[in-house]
Amino acid sequence: MVRAFIGIDIDEAVRQKLVAAQGQLAATGAQLKLVEAQNIHVTVKFLGEIPDDKIPTVAEALVRGAAGTGQFDIRVKGIGVFPNPHYIRVIWAGVDEGRDELIDLQRKIDRELGPLGFRPERGFVPHLTIARVKTAKQKERLAAFVKEMSDAEFGVTRAQAVELKQSTLTPKGPIYGTLARAELG
Repeated sequence: MVRAFIGIDIDEAVRQKLVAAQGQLAATGAQLKLVEAQNIHVTVKFLGEIPDDKIPTVAEALVRGAAGTGQFDIRVKGIGVFPNPHYIRVIWAGVDEGRDELIDLQRKIDRELGPLGFRPERGFVPHLTIARVKTAKQKERLAAFVKEMSDAEFGVTRAQAVELKQSTLTPKGPIYGTLARAELG
């Protein structure tokens, strides 16, 4: 079994601005698990545990789902949370420009994965996870930071490919590896 997801990598300039925001986030004193810099990506779909022998079929579905989608710019803007500001579990950077293209791409990939037994995403919100909240400690400071950063600009990255990634959990955090890549354009 392989723990897997579908995502889009970002460029280094955007990554470094998000890492700087993570530093500010940590300064709130909240108990967080920051996403490692090299692991920050645009989340398209979390797949969960899939059997090893299903990987080639999922990779083919990914290529079919990405077919016909050209490369596009993604403007990373604002900080938000899941599930809501009163109960923060995940802190993410949002997608401004490129949002519609991402939603369309995600729906096409969902359509291809449906026959393989993957449930369609409901209410997909294009985002880049930057931290997970461990406890409610410093909740007010955390909420104030999120509000203050709601319009923060992190730059533009080019979506050139969508990737099927393996996530290997380790005590030091997950290690991602690319299982398949579908070029855009």
